[in-house]
Amino acid sequence: MPQLLRNVRFVRPMEARRVKQAITAGEGAARVAGRLVIRNSGTEPVIRVMAQSEDEALLASVVDDICEAILA
Repeated sequence: MPQLLRNVRFVRPMEARRVKQAITAGEGAARVAGRLVIRNSGTEPVIRVMAQSEDEALLASVVDDICEAILA
């Protein structure tokens, strides 16, 4: 199954409302066709966004949306 992992230096923590909304939307989309894992790195100031899905377009879209929310 295709997988995409991005490390995002965070401007906005995962607790920010916009980031939570993007994660919730991504979980809803990924639940149908894959999985989504988002976590803080324990060693550097980054948030790791990993998704798996057979639908590569959905995969890229979900990860992009979450990364944009973190950087915004």
